[in-house]
Amino acid sequence: MNTSKTADETAVETDIDVSSGVGKGLANQAYEALVDLIFSRELQQGDQIQERMLALRLGISRTPLRAAMHRLEGERVLERRNGRLVVRMVTLQEIMEALHVRRLLESEAAARSAGKVPRETLAAMRLQIETLMSLDDAASPEHQKLDADLHGAVIEWCGNQMLGEMIAEVRRKTRMFSLKRLDNRLGPVCVEHLAIIDALERGDSVAAAAETARHIDNIRQSIIDKLTR
Repeated sequence: MNTSKTADETAVETDIDVSSGVGKGLANQAYEALVDLIFSRELQQGDQIQERMLALRLGISRTPLRAAMHRLEGERVLERRNGRLVVRMVTLQEIMEALHVRRLLESEAAARSAGKVPRETLAAMRLQIETLMSLDDAASPEHQKLDADLHGAVIEWCGNQMLGEMIAEVRRKTRMFSLKRLDNRLGPVCVEHLAIIDALERGDSVAAAAETARHIDNIRQSIIDKLTR
């Protein structure tokens, strides 16, 4: 029996440490590719995730692919049925409910963190936003990193660990709607983030809550527009 493997098959089975920088990058790449397949309906509700076939199709090893699959399972985009991992239908109502909870929790966290986030941290994020606005590239991974950094700073300085954990959990449910898929939001998101930073820097808890709520309301409308076209 011929036991030789093609170069593609060998690459697919290569074990990569996803804790390394390269591994994390490949896992993120696999995640984005899987979400694209689901959004384009190439992978539809109820379709089984064929790990080997997907790894070959994406030209990536199974280790980062499994990390991406685990992440999507945690976001409830994929689910287990009879021991198999399949695509789950994520309803518009479910997404709207998650955003409603985000609005409540993140507004409160922003109010509590106003005036507490170090000024140098906010200044660095402001500079990053202004740089990204000049580049005008919605697909840049720096947008997602900056978004995580800003919301992470609010969580860190809100003074309530449980509130922060709840926000982190519910944010995972809407994480797939990145600027890459809502590219018309590039400019508005940057402006909204700057407004949040301004309020945090001034120590204005009312404005910080209001700007955060406005930001999430705009995300909500963009997702509705995207999914109801």
